[in-house]
Amino acid sequence: MSNPAASYDKIPYDDKFAIDKSLQGVFMRRQRPRKTRKDFRRQGVVLLVLIIVLIISLIALAAVLLIDLFSANGSKTTDSIAESTPGITAKSTEGSPTLEVTTSTTGESNDSEMISSETTAETTAEGTQRIPPTLPATVTGPDLTGYVIVLDPGGQEKPNLDQEPLMPVMSGSKDKISAGGIGVITGRPEYEINLEIAILARDYLESLGCVVHLTRIENDVDISNVERAQFAISRNPDAYIRLYCNSESNSGTHGISVSVADSGKYRDRLVGWGDLLGTALSETTGEVYNGCDASSFYSGLNWATDIPSFMLKMGYLTNKEEDLFLSYEAYQLKICAGIADFISQMPNA
Repeated sequence: MSNPAASYDKIPYDDKFAIDKSLQGVFMRRQRPRKTRKDFRRQGVVLLVLIIVLIISLIALAAVLLIDLFSANGSKTTDSIAESTPGITAKSTEGSPTLEVTTSTTGESNDSEMISSETTAETTAEGTQRIPPTLPATVTGPDLTGYVIVLDPGGQEKPNLDQEPLMPVMSGSKDKISAGGIGVITGRPEYEINLEIAILARDYLESLGCVVHLTRIENDVDISNVERAQFAISRNPDAYIRLYCNSESNSGTHGISVSVADSGKYRDRLVGWGDLLGTALSETTGEVYNGCDASSFYSGLNWATDIPSFMLKMGYLTNKEEDLFLSYEAYQLKICAGIADFISQMPNA
């Protein structure tokens, strides 16, 4: 057997140096420390944290984009109402979009019971000033010269729970008058919205030549449903329209509806006329029309069966969108336009 040491001694010096360097490299590689499981776990934790931060950043970015999208859609809805109504412009305020009339006119009343269109600003529940709606400079619509209309803004500030007969010829009774519902978003009482729209509708119809009477011109009154019906009959109108808002436990319920009495002189024609009224408002506002029902439940209609009488439910205060729209001046003007179109289709006595 050969001696490795002797063989190594016979190798030239330069070759020995190369071999020594080579063996040193192998030795150093063998001595180099390997990564432990702890090192891999540490790297995994760092990678996981980076992934979580990336996911959170993407979620935040998506939330910002969605908020911007909904804000843009809300502004477009408001702008669409303003653009389709002459004299109306959109104005953004903190919290929610509003609509305002850029130009307005006031006219003299055709009835001594009417109040002036120049009403003062009201203070809302939130303490902000609400400017009463006014007409645009130009009102277009059918010629209503010769028509006489009675508008009844439903409800009043303080309800009267005393009982009065439900119908002239049947037993039964009902509360004299209620205050009505409350807007789910605006917090405005129904009786206040009804009167606001009634005054605007009076001015709108009068500008088209119609004679208009209101059953009340203030919220702090005490006028029962029967007394309102008797007032309407005494004016011998071509139509008696009671203005109301609706309420429902289901916040998704929305739309316009009409109620009429199921008895009286015009019994066979009331539902057809009611459909004309509801359809006219649906066309001007773009809101769905839910139909006309004949009922004996409403004392204000039962006591006014000698004239064409209608209860117009303009929208739901329990629906967020309709609650807001019912207080938008531009939307209120669309309601007025629908009422004017309806009147022009009624027989003119």
